[in-house]
Amino acid sequence: MIVLCTGCRSGFGLLIAETAARAGHTVYAGLRDLATKDELMARSKGLDVRPVQLDVVDPAQREAAVAAIVEEHGRIDALVNNAGIALGGFQEQIAEDELRRMFDVNVFAPFALTKLCLPHMRAQRSGVVINVTSMAGRQAMPGLGGYAGSKFALEGMTEALRHELRPFGVRVVLVEPGPYKTDIFGRNRRVAAASARPDDPYAEYQANMERLVEKMEAKMGDPQEVADLVVALLEEPRPRLRYPLGPGVNARLWARRLLPFEGVEQIVKRIVGF
Repeated sequence: MIVLCTGCRSGFGLLIAETAARAGHTVYAGLRDLATKDELMARSKGLDVRPVQLDVVDPAQREAAVAAIVEEHGRIDALVNNAGIALGGFQEQIAEDELRRMFDVNVFAPFALTKLCLPHMRAQRSGVVINVTSMAGRQAMPGLGGYAGSKFALEGMTEALRHELRPFGVRVVLVEPGPYKTDIFGRNRRVAAASARPDDPYAEYQANMERLVEKMEAKMGDPQEVADLVVALLEEPRPRLRYPLGPGVNARLWARRLLPFEGVEQIVKRIVGF
């Protein structure tokens, strides 16, 4: 298969690119900056991984990446919209431009890149679009409302897209990781700028959330699990819509199914400590 995956510098994207190539696929690995390709190339030495300049919020780069793939192969079989950013902060702290930037990366970019790939997939009467969202797209937690909003949006659009593309033989899938050890908690960690104010009214609650994240880090899953699932789904003929995975995910989903919101609310209150 000819696969385009975004956000391949590190984390899920890096592992997806390598794992898909080891499975025999040709992988175009999108990088916001080609100068960061060293780890990707070292891990995929001898494999058919081809770095491609792709800042997902840049329309010209999106168009150039898809056009280059189609020109070389005459087709594109899979799009993995993996690139994404997070933003921590209580909603009163978040600036509008911070929220817009996150929606640009997490919602508008996969929407636009998918639109570029769909004419080719429809013409082939085959293909798969895999959107990597998050458990934050199923359950919103305090201090992550903006991030959850972007993932809820992508979840809803993906669900509709699945119905829309069924007549054309194009499969659409959501992969919903819980907490995994990736750079989203390290190098790529972002918090609202206003949260650094010494007089911030949410300072106590923010400190509680940071302590909770520190406790979670020891229990986070191996991101290779996500890469293995994505690669398996590339060739799954009848995939489900949603694939949640990760530590604690099943318990959260069962709580949402079995309890009224007020019950879930009390559990969240105990967990976060406020």
